[in-house]
Amino acid sequence: MDGLLHQRAPTRSRDRHIAQRAHAEALTLLALNLRAGIAAGVIGTLGATVWLWPLMDSTVLTIWAGAMLAGLLASVKLARAGAQWAREPHLLNRLEWCFAANAFYIGALWGVLPLLGGYSTGGSAQTLVVMLLGIVALGGTGILAPRRAAFFAFIVPALAPILIMLAVEPPAAMPHAAIAAGVFSAMLGALHELFHHTLNTTLRQRLTSDTLAAEQSVILDSTAEAIVLTRGERLVKCNQRFAEIVGEPVDKLQGRPLWQWLADPGEWHRNAERASQAMAAGLTFRTKVQVRRANGELLWMELNADAVDPARLEKGIVWLGQDLSSRLRSEATLHASEARYRRLITLTSDWYWEWDAKLRFTHLNGPGLARAGLSPAMYGQALATLTHIAGVSTEGWAGLQRQIDRREPFRDFIWQLSPAGEDARWFSMSGNPTFDTEGNFAGYHGIGSEVTEQMRGSERFRQLAYHDTLTGLPNRRLLDDRLHLAIVQATRRSQRLAVMLVDLDKFKTINDTAGHAIGDLVLVSIARRLQAAIRASDTVARLGGDEFVVILPDIETEAAAHMVASKMTESLATPVDAGGARYILGGSVGLAIYPEDGNTARTLLARADAAMYEAKRQGGSRHVSHRTNRAVPAGETASGECPPPLRCVTPDGPGRP
Repeated sequence: MDGLLHQRAPTRSRDRHIAQRAHAEALTLLALNLRAGIAAGVIGTLGATVWLWPLMDSTVLTIWAGAMLAGLLASVKLARAGAQWAREPHLLNRLEWCFAANAFYIGALWGVLPLLGGYSTGGSAQTLVVMLLGIVALGGTGILAPRRAAFFAFIVPALAPILIMLAVEPPAAMPHAAIAAGVFSAMLGALHELFHHTLNTTLRQRLTSDTLAAEQSVILDSTAEAIVLTRGERLVKCNQRFAEIVGEPVDKLQGRPLWQWLADPGEWHRNAERASQAMAAGLTFRTKVQVRRANGELLWMELNADAVDPARLEKGIVWLGQDLSSRLRSEATLHASEARYRRLITLTSDWYWEWDAKLRFTHLNGPGLARAGLSPAMYGQALATLTHIAGVSTEGWAGLQRQIDRREPFRDFIWQLSPAGEDARWFSMSGNPTFDTEGNFAGYHGIGSEVTEQMRGSERFRQLAYHDTLTGLPNRRLLDDRLHLAIVQATRRSQRLAVMLVDLDKFKTINDTAGHAIGDLVLVSIARRLQAAIRASDTVARLGGDEFVVILPDIETEAAAHMVASKMTESLATPVDAGGARYILGGSVGLAIYPEDGNTARTLLARADAAMYEAKRQGGSRHVSHRTNRAVPAGETASGECPPPLRCVTPDGPGRP
């Protein structure tokens, strides 16, 4: 429905424009008619004065004639102003009311003529007045035909008094004069309606034709193709584009033979018979010709010709022409570019490829094909069916398919090749969709290259960006990602997860007494112990210094988290061998449970940190749960028993064997 309304909107706008122009044209025509009406009015006024002078009071008749001439003088000014006002759309209604008011004044003066005295039933004055009013009414019907308002404003006051008088006191010789006058008035109304309808219909048709012609002219002049209408050899009409191509003004082209602009005029006559046969059969005649412009420049054009009426070629032929110069230059540039590209690609390790509409290889070229495990022997196969292609996730294939389904370009589709006995190599492909001349999808084409070194470099970068350089554990950035992901999964699955913050006891003493190198060895050993105390699906991360964070997703009960915490404190209480010495540390562990202790990463870490400090305050080498605030010493579970096979150890600080 919205689309239909949008389509009708331009039509309604054009109709309003035509109606407004028709209104203005009608008022302009009324102003022109009024000039003839003024002359007739002057003659009628003088004639009435002369004829009725012996029959009426001269003073009254003189006053009437003066009032009539004053009204006619106002009509003169209105006729002059009307020609200008009709050009202003906002003045049209005001102008029409002025015409109606002027017509009413003149009509009323004619209407009062029988009331001025000297009028007697059956007398000569009555005959003169009736004849005079009939002539005036008939003339007004023609003059005021363009607008109904002006006509009725004139005719009603002009004829109403005489109709009433004829009905009240009909002439003895003609008792039914009122009926005859009424019929005459009705005929005048019908005659006016006929004139009015014919006139306005003609105006609207002409304006509609002018509007359509103007619109078509704009469309034809806006097109990129040259359009020419010929009859015989002569040009009848053309658009602006043709004039631009031949380099001459449009108004100087009509009537000239079309072959005049050909570089070889004889070509027109050589092709005339062939063109006539094609168009007489209802076919389009196509040819390429060289045109000579007004400045002598030569250019190639492609011409298509269709007959207006194939059965009668003399009615005319429509020619559509397209300048081929830019296309020929583009094709030459494209060929040169392709040649340069092919020479360039032989100097690189890249390759060029093409797929058909079914995504099968149809072309492969380039020195890097063999290293990528590709060859022309794979023509007719799709990339997804090649068995040696690996390293692409299901999401990766799905993402590529979505781009292909939307006919979008794709960039850096990366896949892996693992030759037997060699390290894995990585390759990247990028492609753009191709379409045939009718806009139908024809496949893809693009380039591929090896990106093994880039992939190895990016893996090393990711390792450095997301892992602690000393212990190899995830750093704070990767910890945040994993903790947020674990919370999302726990929420979706309605599960618990535990967050532990581990801080080593008395580690500062080792750094101060044995040095940072020994401290680093101790940290690496502690990191390995923490990893050994958890599952493969759990995470141990180093925050910095001697602080670690442990994430335990998918724990069945809180007791299970306490069990892991006890295992950690037991492991941290075991002496560490580093640099030929043995050190006893211990660790304080703070425990927070999702969702009981918080539902955001920040809240869980903050509450685990508070619990860890509570463990330190209570002497260290133990773990504390945030909710219970109860400390469990190393080697003891939350139930107070030492779980085998762990043994209870109470460290007393750093020492040597």
